[in-house]
Amino acid sequence: TKARRVDVHRDEQHSRVPFFSSQNLKPLFIMCVIMMLQQLTAINAVLADAIRILREMGFTEPRICNAGMSAAFLLFTFGSAALTDKAGRKLLLMVFAVLISFSLGLFSLAGFLKEGLQMALLTLSLGSYVFSFSMAWGSIPWVLSGELFTVENQGRAISIVSGVNWIFNFLTVFTWPLLTDALTPKWVFLMYSMCMILGAIFVGVFLPETKGLTLHQVTDLFAVDAPQYITVVHRVSNADGSTSGTIRSRNTQPHTF
Repeated sequence: TKARRVDVHRDEQHSRVPFFSSQNLKPLFIMCVIMMLQQLTAINAVLADAIRILREMGFTEPRICNAGMSAAFLLFTFGSAALTDKAGRKLLLMVFAVLISFSLGLFSLAGFLKEGLQMALLTLSLGSYVFSFSMAWGSIPWVLSGELFTVENQGRAISIVSGVNWIFNFLTVFTWPLLTDALTPKWVFLMYSMCMILGAIFVGVFLPETKGLTLHQVTDLFAVDAPQYITVVHRVSNADGSTSGTIRSRNTQPHTF
């Protein structure tokens, strides 16, 4: 049929996008920075040092607390899966980047307080940190990795993005004890907190929202003519003129603003 021929033509057209074209390099740059930011949350450094941190916070059974923290990561990640398609990737990354920055800031602030207040603040900041990371930055970067690239270039692009993630994973874990010894933990937490503020700004400026778009529509966003898609709201009216509800649909035609 004609519609099927059009779909086949679009598939062929997208598969011919060169790897070093701007349509592929733009999302590649965005994803490399996002993967770097995922590690600059200091998540793996904190987890690697969790037993010592919990012991210094005063917990008598740090191993049990660490297991509970891991369970909380798993639980909140399921919550992220439920929110991702409703709230959108961009909004969640921005909001929880700010909350991660706030949590790391509380870690830093605790280092300036007396022991009694320090314990309470560290407990609050740890819970906030686990929640904030799990709800967005733990899973959404990997979701975006499968959405931003054309089918032809996904393999190479995702390999590069994963490599960047592992490189910064190594760097954060390797430099963590060096930085904490040189600067003390409170200043290191403050440094990572500032990184997440910059991360929220980066996401807001460079990452397009992909919620509700097909793969072709997402990759079209990085083309030279960069189409944008809007949500169309259809109101359902009864015979007497009253409105019984609305139907929301994503339009398939690009709109230029």
